[in-house]
Amino acid sequence: MNITVIGQGYVGLVNSVILASFFHNVIGLDNDKNKVATLKQGIATIKEPNLQSLMSDAKDRLRFTTNAKDAIRPNKIVYVAVDTPEGKDGKPDMTNFNACLDDIAKNAIQDTYVVIRSTVPVGTNARAKKYLEENSEHKFEVISNPEFLSQGSAIDDMLNPSRVVIGVTSKAGEDLMLQMYTNYQKRKIPILITTPESAELIKYASNNFLAMKISYINEIARLCEMVDADIEEVAIGIGLDPRIGRNYLKAGIGYGGSCFPKDTKALSWLAMDREVPLELVRATIKINNEQPAILMHKINSHFRSLSNLTIAVLGVAFKAGTEDIRNSPATAVVKYLLEKNAYVKVYDAMAIENFQKELQRHSRIEYSTSILDTLKDADAVVILTDAKELRELDRSCFIDNMKKPVIFDGRNLYKPANMAGTTYYSIGRRTIK
Repeated sequence: MNITVIGQGYVGLVNSVILASFFHNVIGLDNDKNKVATLKQGIATIKEPNLQSLMSDAKDRLRFTTNAKDAIRPNKIVYVAVDTPEGKDGKPDMTNFNACLDDIAKNAIQDTYVVIRSTVPVGTNARAKKYLEENSEHKFEVISNPEFLSQGSAIDDMLNPSRVVIGVTSKAGEDLMLQMYTNYQKRKIPILITTPESAELIKYASNNFLAMKISYINEIARLCEMVDADIEEVAIGIGLDPRIGRNYLKAGIGYGGSCFPKDTKALSWLAMDREVPLELVRATIKINNEQPAILMHKINSHFRSLSNLTIAVLGVAFKAGTEDIRNSPATAVVKYLLEKNAYVKVYDAMAIENFQKELQRHSRIEYSTSILDTLKDADAVVILTDAKELRELDRSCFIDNMKKPVIFDGRNLYKPANMAGTTYYSIGRRTIK
């Protein structure tokens, strides 16, 4: 099939490459000229495991452009995969999405299937169809096909999804999507056919439930510290119940990224707009917003003053395996350290460049290229991601390189029993001194 994918960010580029690897011919459209120039050279513009190799393998079926007319006119299947960032009061900002509708209405020269991969409020599909047909002489089938990709595993998530959700209003739309996803059918991956409204809500409800699990275990971690329980043991005991499962029961400094913070606020806004306040979602957001302060309080309680102390920070991406710092809890923690007049040495294997842009130039921040250089002569270290290279550190790395091995572990990477010889703070567990 011949497919156009509008938007070449995390979702769009991954979709373009995977669809091409399924032997479809794909035109990727983006208005960022520098990004498209790089993609035309066959170079992936985001860091995702296996993305570059798949992109190289599928290069003969991939083409990239900034020209909407060139991208939309040839194909009757158009994917929309642009960002819908958080707007006022949590309401999604639909500016980029609406611009896509304008481009499609203006440039379509045939009846067109529009497949929405962007995360959009319930009712958007119906609104999009109405708008397109009012502004074009052609007919449009608008299909909801929400993505469930996680940064750092996006390629595998799309190649091997847990399920595929397709929200359609016609048999023709259903048949088209099933034909396009023959690869999934052959491997018996569950495909759920729903209304567009149900598909739109499934995406929001899924992400909100996962965010709720994170906030729940973080709140239980607070209680663990008061009653001398170990949150890691508690989480295992909870997660072994098959009705609950172990995923997303990891205490830490809270969730971040481009999905959970935005989607929880968007669902809360939608519910309030329809006068159905979702108290669990509101509590999830509140707990997560407070979580970085738990670690800051531990730092503040240990040191009478942070002024002129050197604090090493290991990891600033919102999670391991990505360069994305959007809504990363690390940003709040580093800003707090700077406000307290500490010197901050930052290390992250992937996210340093983006973090430098976020904080711009600051005389009290030094960026390091190795973990040991970051730890060298530091008065304390704050660990903010669960990267594999950090999990594998031995306590001797802290003892041998720091002025004093004072560790604030925001991701519970190490067992307290293994941290003798250090001062070790973590989340929901006893402190080692």
